[in-house]
Amino acid sequence: MAKITPKEPQVIKVINTVTPSFALKTIENWKQARRAFEDKYNPTRRKLYELYDDIMDDGQVEATWGKRRDHILNRRLVFVKDGVEDETINALLNSPDMRHILEEIHKTIAYGYTLLQFININYDEGQECYRINFDLIPRECVHPEEGFECISKKPDMVQPDFMYMQPPLADTMLWCGDAKSKGLMFKVAPYIIYKRGAMGDWSQFSEMFGMPFREAIYEAFDDDTRRKVEDIINNWGAGMSAVHPKSVEFKLHDTGGSTSSADVYDKFVKICDAGVSKTILGNTLTTEAGDKGARSLGEVHENEEDDKKKSDELFVLSVLNTQFRAILKKFGIDASGGQFWYETPDKDWENLKIKWDVINSISDKVPLDDDFIYTEFDLPKPENYEALKEDLLTKRAVQGAFTAQATTGGGQITAQSGGNFGFLEDYNPFV
Repeated sequence: MAKITPKEPQVIKVINTVTPSFALKTIENWKQARRAFEDKYNPTRRKLYELYDDIMDDGQVEATWGKRRDHILNRRLVFVKDGVEDETINALLNSPDMRHILEEIHKTIAYGYTLLQFININYDEGQECYRINFDLIPRECVHPEEGFECISKKPDMVQPDFMYMQPPLADTMLWCGDAKSKGLMFKVAPYIIYKRGAMGDWSQFSEMFGMPFREAIYEAFDDDTRRKVEDIINNWGAGMSAVHPKSVEFKLHDTGGSTSSADVYDKFVKICDAGVSKTILGNTLTTEAGDKGARSLGEVHENEEDDKKKSDELFVLSVLNTQFRAILKKFGIDASGGQFWYETPDKDWENLKIKWDVINSISDKVPLDDDFIYTEFDLPKPENYEALKEDLLTKRAVQGAFTAQATTGGGQITAQSGGNFGFLEDYNPFV
């Protein structure tokens, strides 16, 4: 496999990123991040992306967004030109570095925008694989808005330090997403913020009322006894307790019973998780058990999720077949005239049989293009197709004549030019 000699692009190295804040996020932080993003004169994204990085650690986000991400990463990419796969480009597409590139491109849907710079592409003889040296430009430093379209060294101030859409820098840059998009995580963030607040309150509720409550009563004005009782309580492990004089009445008021109070938190957390599932996957039943458990309802939800995944595929392919293909050309890899595709998954035979039956019924009423059949069933069309088709039609004609004469009892069919005709039944791959 030939080694690729990379070019020497202008490399962006001086970026002053800010240490993210790990303070508890609130709805006010979410509102402030939105205002900073939409600022007409100094639009900044640091607060928004800081919030996104934080909520990405949530388990429900990982369970739902992870399904969409893994669908992209677990599909094998192929490069096809003139109906033939290019082995060199396919090896590059399925390299470890390409997996990271695909993850960042797909992350555009969550964050709204992505900017990558490619440094070089070469073949590692030791590891026997392609290596793609690239950098993810910190998203908070990128300002793709119309009128700015630049990279700033400081994330909190729009400064045209690097004009990434202009040559020569643009020659090695790949950008994707809508400059005005806040990304899918903007809609998810409120659910996570509210859920974390509820879980914090729930944790405090469990600490206060989940264990038996201890009460110690002492005679009024007996300070020595009070101190001894307090020492006993303090040395008796964790838990709620109260020490008060005998003459003082102490009451603990429950808000409708501890069980019902716990249910409030439980239901609220489930509502927030359901909101995350609906926002990211378009459903809840593929990640959580429903109350009704109907199979048909689950299949409807799964179809909605499949639509999201197909949309993700088309987005990633649109980037690969435009900007990424141009990047490859700049590093000496000829990707002209071909297309990137996801490898066709294993056939769903049950659905294909249904499709075949439908097409058969249609073909009885209207003629269908043969290429349509090959495309719908992802079948390879033979090179000598016309000759094979003519032979097939001849055999069917002979079979029809034989059947007709056998039915009427007249005549006899003989093979011409020697040999016998093999009568071919109507083709059906499911019989």
